[in-house]
Amino acid sequence: MAKLDLNLLHVFAAVYSEASITRAAETLNVTQPAVSNSLSRLRDIFGDPLFIRAGQGIAPTPLARSLIEPIRGALVALDRTLAAHQRFDPLTSERILCFSMSDFAEAVVLAPLIGEISRLGSKVTVRNHFVAERDLYSGLASGEIDFAVESHPLGDPDLGNRLLFSDEFVCVMRKGHPALSEPFSFERYLGLRHLHISNRPRIANLVDGALARLRRKRHVAVHVEHCLAAGAILAQSDLCLTIPTSFVRHFLPGERFAVVERPFRMPPLQTWLYWHPASESSPSHKWVRQLLEGCFPPEEAALDQDHHG
Repeated sequence: MAKLDLNLLHVFAAVYSEASITRAAETLNVTQPAVSNSLSRLRDIFGDPLFIRAGQGIAPTPLARSLIEPIRGALVALDRTLAAHQRFDPLTSERILCFSMSDFAEAVVLAPLIGEISRLGSKVTVRNHFVAERDLYSGLASGEIDFAVESHPLGDPDLGNRLLFSDEFVCVMRKGHPALSEPFSFERYLGLRHLHISNRPRIANLVDGALARLRRKRHVAVHVEHCLAAGAILAQSDLCLTIPTSFVRHFLPGERFAVVERPFRMPPLQTWLYWHPASESSPSHKWVRQLLEGCFPPEEAALDQDHHG
């Protein structure tokens, strides 16, 4: 332990994450020889090569794989302990805030948040990388992600969370769609071919869940993962998209598409903010949560929840 210092542990974690000495040096903003020298010291300490050549990069040895989680946990715990006692000034801080959210949430949640950050003249940097759900908890626990925005409950009850907003579903088709020539009944809805957007394919979606409770099923002819293509697909087809109203406002301009009420009952889409409890007292995290409260007032979210419940 006397031979170890924090810089060596940071180098180890960076090399492990990047699987490259060159990229680790760029991440740490140091020279490649400095990283190589730190790795040499670590190899002497542990009596193990730690990383070996693999293809175009390097791969961890079994010992390195056993060390990474304890080392990451120790670094995160120390970082959070120090951060909780440091003054955070959003106007001067150059902190990087990392999110995991879909492209839909980027438009609906991240855009107004960045608007507030810009209005205040803050120097913080915002990054978003959509993380697989199986990796969300570890990402939040390790500090690689500060916040996750999801439209379904996450399985871990220990995560801090807040309802941002509830959103009703509507049906959207291109203007001139044949189904718009008559009253839009439930049977007419079921007779259509449908477009479905989901980047969490293993999560049961609210629309098909509501139809299943009615012992009915729709025909999903096209399934895509991202929002950007929805308008182009609808404009060139007779598909129907059942989607929250906020999606329509951001992605489907009214001059090209017709919006009609869905002809069956179903719950609204609820969008949640999640964070790890270890970050609860972090000044920067508190600041972000306060900004989001301004963008999505708790009273409105509660009213929406009561109304739809």
